[in-house]
Amino acid sequence: MDPTPLLIVDAANVVGSRPDGWWRDRAGAAARLRDALVPLAESGVPPQLAGPAEVVLVVEGAARGVPAVPGVRVVAAPGSGDDT
Repeated sequence: MDPTPLLIVDAANVVGSRPDGWWRDRAGAAARLRDALVPLAESGVPPQLAGPAEVVLVVEGAARGVPAVPGVRVVAAPGSGDDT
């Protein structure tokens, strides 16, 4: 069993929680969130989870084209929040 902490981030919920105009560029907002997560992959998260972490960003809809970067794996959800 791998002891590396796994951090899964639902991009739509995190991006949607900030009224910063994300709706005008959903993919850009997801890419900015992805880039902000890179340091967590290297240094880890809060002290109780010290050390590096595997970071997975789940995207949907218009953000599906956001590519992974070193330290953050990007997974496209099969559906969209607009599907329900």
